[in-house]
Amino acid sequence: MTAIPTPEADATPADSTKATRSLRSGSLGLWHAVIISIGVMSPAASIFFNTIPQAQYAGLAIPLCYVIGFVVALLVANPYSELARELPSSGSAYTFVSEGISPRWGFFTGWVGLIAIGLGAPFTFMMMSYNVQTLVYRFFGFNLHWGFYLIVITLVVFTLSVIGARESLRVDLVFLSFELGVCLLLAGVILWHAGATNTLTAAPFSPGVVPPQGDLAIGIVLGVLSFIGFETATTLGEETNNPRRNIPRAVYASMIVIGLFYVIMAYAATIGYPGKIATGYANDPAPFDTLARHVGGPVFAAFIDLVGLFSFFSASLAIVNGGSRILYAVARDNLLPRWLAWTHPQRRTPAGAITLLCALGLTIGLGAGLLLTPLGAYTFLSTLDAVFILIIYTLVCLACILFFLRKQRAQFKLLRHGILPAIGTLISAAIFVAAIIPSPGSGALELVPVVVAVWAILGVVVSIVLRKQLRQMGESLAASPPGDMTPRAETAIPAEIVAEQSSVAQD
Repeated sequence: MTAIPTPEADATPADSTKATRSLRSGSLGLWHAVIISIGVMSPAASIFFNTIPQAQYAGLAIPLCYVIGFVVALLVANPYSELARELPSSGSAYTFVSEGISPRWGFFTGWVGLIAIGLGAPFTFMMMSYNVQTLVYRFFGFNLHWGFYLIVITLVVFTLSVIGARESLRVDLVFLSFELGVCLLLAGVILWHAGATNTLTAAPFSPGVVPPQGDLAIGIVLGVLSFIGFETATTLGEETNNPRRNIPRAVYASMIVIGLFYVIMAYAATIGYPGKIATGYANDPAPFDTLARHVGGPVFAAFIDLVGLFSFFSASLAIVNGGSRILYAVARDNLLPRWLAWTHPQRRTPAGAITLLCALGLTIGLGAGLLLTPLGAYTFLSTLDAVFILIIYTLVCLACILFFLRKQRAQFKLLRHGILPAIGTLISAAIFVAAIIPSPGSGALELVPVVVAVWAILGVVVSIVLRKQLRQMGESLAASPPGDMTPRAETAIPAEIVAEQSSVAQD
């Protein structure tokens, strides 16, 4: 077998062995980091699905929910941006909390991230498979079970992810361009019609249009949750060139692009929907399909249906790429099974972690979809995933304050490193409480608080088991300059794995 040429081809054996321990440094640019964050946010799917319950609670004020939600999300994005500038690492929140609070809390963040990532892949794989089944039956007349498509999609995502982030994010760029382009075309047509008929109005940006029995706060919470995933750019900190500059820019760029997209699409939907918002839209399983048929006919609606499909695919690919790098970083520190830190000998991608996430996507997606139906499983898994991510957001906001107070006091800025992260901490914690107490629903949703409590307790137990590794990690952090992950990165990978990678690369 001939190895794919790499920059390490002419290196000495020692240098080659060392190179296989890490991801491919400097191989990605700013746009790759922007795309991975936009992909995980799955903008079209979020606006298609989240606006349905928002219509029930906020009525015509859905756009107002996204304006306020955008501001709130920026408060949470600030700590990620500030910490990514100081701590460029694939570990993202795990690294930030380890450095800012303590290795024990860092492990807990990684533990929560493990289940959040493990849930994200299954429900995106599953919903895409279910949509493929529906569209194939509608357009071609044959009805294969969605489980078949789930297997195919998992294999495609696995292959693209192992080949490399650069290549898979290029695929994501194509799908996202189509997704955003078609959606904005629909919004443009709706706004043009509204302008021609003098029905443009600023009413959707006023709290006065909330239904009497509605709740603007719940609508805002749903708006904030639509931004989950913006932080994924930080997982490319070890592969992006000039990460201290480009990763913070990517976090804000993705937020601004999608924030504007959400506001435009929500406004177009509320003024263009052919019926009452709080009753008709809120009970329409596919309101954007209805909108597309209303202004462009069945062909336009078919394109909107494809957009939903592509949105889930780009999300699943971005989730596996970003999530695998977090698992890789935690395993590299000997806090998860070591095989999760195994990288492909030639592609330098976290192949071990990618394999786990795709396996979870397949098994959990099939199991939950068959047990609860795909739509029921999507609601349960996505709600549970959001609740876990809110825990991570709260810890990262707190870690930002403590990191700059303890380790970078000379750089501490009251607004950026004190006031804004404090507000972000309170908001994230408040949304978490609002989402989980009282129980977020009936049926399977009643289990959300139980699953969260059980997983948190297991995390505490595992951290006790790993207390020796966590103590050593704390000593290593204390002896190293802030943000210097090199000592742990260089010693964590077992010699037998390094030897295996080197042997394959030279085969």
